[in-house]
Amino acid sequence: EKTINGNFIVNEKIININNHFNSQKFVINKSIFEDGISAGVPLPILAKIIQLYSFDIDFQRDIRKGNQLEIYYESFYNEERKTVSFGKIYYSKLFLEKNELGYFLFKTDDELEDYYNKDGKNVKKALLKTPIDGARLSSVFGMRKHPILGYNKMHKGTDFAAPQGTPIYAAGNGRIEYIGRNGSYGNYIRINHNNSYKTAYAHLYKFAKLSKGSIVIQGQTIGYVGSTGRSTGPHLHYEIIYKNKQINPKLLNLPSGRTLKNDELKKFKENIKNIYSDFLFTLYE
Repeated sequence: EKTINGNFIVNEKIININNHFNSQKFVINKSIFEDGISAGVPLPILAKIIQLYSFDIDFQRDIRKGNQLEIYYESFYNEERKTVSFGKIYYSKLFLEKNELGYFLFKTDDELEDYYNKDGKNVKKALLKTPIDGARLSSVFGMRKHPILGYNKMHKGTDFAAPQGTPIYAAGNGRIEYIGRNGSYGNYIRINHNNSYKTAYAHLYKFAKLSKGSIVIQGQTIGYVGSTGRSTGPHLHYEIIYKNKQINPKLLNLPSGRTLKNDELKKFKENIKNIYSDFLFTLYE
C-alpha cells in the first residue's frame, strides 16, 4: 500500500500451502488421455505422462484395451486462494500386453533430476517416437491404401491424426534444414539432428517462428497440425530418416542417456523401493 509521501509499506502475509501425495491406477479402454481424465487424473499430470512415454511408445500400436497405468505424484493446495497446483511425478508404470514400462524420478549425485527405469537407465532418448502430445495415430509404417492416390504405395512414416492447430514438437535437438512448401507434403519441416539422423514433419497448418538454420531443442514447438498438400484431413506425417533413407520408427532403438552405476545405483534401488511403497500406501489408504 502507498502512503501520503509516496513511500510503500510492504506487508508480509504467510499463506499455508498443503502438499499431498496422490496415487492413481486406472484401466485404459479408449486412450491414456480419455481414461485418465475419467479417472480424475489432472490434465497437467496426464500431459507430462504422455510426453514422458513419447520416447518409447507408439500410441496406436503399443497400447491395447485393458492395459493399465499407475501414477504417483505431488499436488499443492493453497488454503488462501483455494487453488490446486501440481508438482513432480515420482513414479509411473504402464502395463502393456507383453511388458511393463516403469519410470522413477531420481536426483543424481551432480543434482540432476530425471527419470530412470528399474535398472537405472535414463529413459530419455535422442529422438521421440511420438513428437505430438497425446495424438491418436491414424496409420502406421508399412503398406497401406493411399487415401487420395487410390493405390498401394510404401508409406514411409507415421501419421498422427489430431485436430488442426495441435502443437508439433521437435523430436530431438538439431538444426532446421528445410522449412516451407514441399509438393504433396504441403508445409514441411526437416531437422538435421546429427550426421546420420534427420526427422521430417509434413502437412503443417503453420510454422512456429523459425527459419532455415534455426537451432531447435527436443520438445520445442516447431509448428501446428494441418492438412496442407496431399492430405485427407488434419494430421501430422512424421518420418525418421537415417543416412538419407526413411526408417520404420518401430525399429528405432536409440540408446538412452546415462546409466546409473555403483553407489549411485545402490542409492537409486533404495529410493525406488521407498517410492513404490509410498505409492501403494497412498493408493490403498
